[in-house]
Amino acid sequence: MNDALSFIYMCDERGHMSVEIKGFEELAGKLDRLAENADSIDGENTVSFDELFTPEFMQTYTEYDSIESFFGQSRWTVETQDDFKHIPEDDFDRYVDDHTGFNSWEAMLSAAAREWTTRQLSA
Repeated sequence: MNDALSFIYMCDERGHMSVEIKGFEELAGKLDRLAENADSIDGENTVSFDELFTPEFMQTYTEYDSIESFFGQSRWTVETQDDFKHIPEDDFDRYVDDHTGFNSWEAMLSAAAREWTTRQLSA
């Protein structure tokens, strides 16, 4: 499958130029799928940490292979949402800054959300 449009330029004996465009229907189909995928994630989404912080994300941006080991190696016990909510924000931002390529939890979360969105749109 060719991902690009191709243009064929033709000139007739009178010097008139014409252009034939190939691949437009394929491009239109891809844009339709992109629009459908965008509609499917429009609004509020509930996404698990495992889905948001994939092993690939964690291995690329952190010292850890998974979100579980990221929390497991921290000084906090995080087994529930409530446990997570009770971590002091400044302390957690320092932990993120020390062990990832991000300077805060918000920056890490935003990057993971962008990557999740990209995966959903390209599905």
